[in-house]
Amino acid sequence: MKCPNCNGNYFDKDQKICEYCGSDLINETQNHTETMTEPKTKLDSFLDDLGLKNIYKKIKKSLRDL
Repeated sequence: MKCPNCNGNYFDKDQKICEYCGSDLINETQNHTETMTEPKTKLDSFLDDLGLKNIYKKIKKSLRDL
């Protein structure tokens, strides 16, 4: 099977986390509605919960500009 985030292959159907990118894997037997947005990573969820998402984006952008 393939990770929906990075398209990395994984073989264990009960695997919960992608070994390549660390994103959550959704078991196809679970009820889940597909959205057109990218799945949230654990880091994104953590930063959203703390209200630090905008600060993280600014830091990330400034590091790319160096």
